[in-house]
Amino acid sequence: MKFLILSENSNGSWPYLHFRGLGSFELTRRISDAGYKSTVLDWFTYWSIDELKESAEAWFGNEVEPVIAISTPFNTKDVYYLEPFLLWAKAKWKNLTVIHGGGRVYDPGVKNVDVFFLGRSMQIFDDWLHRRDLTRYKVNDSPLVLKNLDFNQYIDVPVIPTVQDDDFYTKDDILGFEIGVGCKFNCTFCNYELRGAKISKLADSKSLHKFFYDSYNKYGIENFFIADDTPNESDVKLEILIEALEGLNFHPKITGFTRLDILAGRPKQLEYYKKIKFDSLFFGVESFNDKASKGIRKKSDLFNVYDTLKKLREVTPNTFLVAGLIIGLNGDSEKSIRDSIDRVVEEKLLDSLQMYPLLLLKSQNAIMGEGYMSELESNPEKFGYKLTGVTEPTVISGDLVHKAQWVSDWTDYNSAEALADQLAKETAKRISNLNHMEYAGLRSLNLIDKSDPEFYLNLPMIRTRSFSKSTRLKKEYVAKKVNYFRSMKNA
Repeated sequence: MKFLILSENSNGSWPYLHFRGLGSFELTRRISDAGYKSTVLDWFTYWSIDELKESAEAWFGNEVEPVIAISTPFNTKDVYYLEPFLLWAKAKWKNLTVIHGGGRVYDPGVKNVDVFFLGRSMQIFDDWLHRRDLTRYKVNDSPLVLKNLDFNQYIDVPVIPTVQDDDFYTKDDILGFEIGVGCKFNCTFCNYELRGAKISKLADSKSLHKFFYDSYNKYGIENFFIADDTPNESDVKLEILIEALEGLNFHPKITGFTRLDILAGRPKQLEYYKKIKFDSLFFGVESFNDKASKGIRKKSDLFNVYDTLKKLREVTPNTFLVAGLIIGLNGDSEKSIRDSIDRVVEEKLLDSLQMYPLLLLKSQNAIMGEGYMSELESNPEKFGYKLTGVTEPTVISGDLVHKAQWVSDWTDYNSAEALADQLAKETAKRISNLNHMEYAGLRSLNLIDKSDPEFYLNLPMIRTRSFSKSTRLKKEYVAKKVNYFRSMKNA
């Protein structure tokens, strides 16, 4: 078998950014370990159909068992763009197999794909690659749809990419990595498949060090994101990262998630953060109200998270700090939310705030199943939320869903949505609303200067400039990759 991997992750929440996807790196590694060859085409919606055809022809040649592997973690609709290319490829190579992964749901609108891998799929892919029995994963026959809800974490291991010349990196690239797979916590609103997990395999600090070293010294890359849902769930994870940073001839700019309540309860971790010097961090605070937080298993009132933010500011003053708030949680109130927003803004404890109503999603995709629902979505009444109906269906992350209409002990869905919008507008001139990943992407393109205390007032212009600049970077990458295939064909 020979694999052509088509990856597209830039049409999600931030189409004006240019992160490289993690899935294609891990796919490449597993294919290589099995003794097969592969190459990646990033940002495939930026390729013309003719460029895709020319490149596939050069790569596959007379290959008797070609495989086109498509990765779309954010939007399955991206695959629609490939339909004329896939039709052509299936006519040209009679034994061609087209597979798709990266999403949670099966989209019946996607045509000319033979096998769909849903959710955390590396275990399924290994079994498919080595021609093992797939019966236990099968949820649909035509086309073949495979889903895994019985994860083996010894197979789903942390991803540390191997940087290769045929990926044509530039200094502006942002690469991801993992230290551990899964999250040991089980917040009631979370629908992550590997929540409540026992972290069984952690990354090796030497491998991570080499990844940083090669990325910078070969390609000038300084910007990275840690993909772990909770990098500070254990001190060991942070210690691995610190060990990986030691001895480098540059300091990686890293963005990632962090649990503020854990940081508050383990003040020792502040010393770790001082050494790591994260470039940006996102705290899923959800609420600064202790009663509301307890209701979602987020924290207790034993620790003062405001004081923790102050201390974090002291040890790592240049880190861009973002917090997300959920509007509508039981035990909360509009006054409590407003008071907490005023405090973090006035005391400059955060650089950015994001606010959204509590979402309880009801999927219209039968294949998606219960395994991808949070506890709150599965049984809202158990947690004190009364359902009164659903909204019209809408597409979120490629899945057709209804948003449940709910009533909490102080508000309802429509009122919470209106309040979230109102608060966002009111705070827009006081504090940024950037996500940490968005900030990292904009800063990597030298479009944001955190030393300017009011940079966020120019965000519409900055986002427009970012779209133009990231599009140019993607087009330059495509040109280099196409020439790579042309040189292969002419050799």
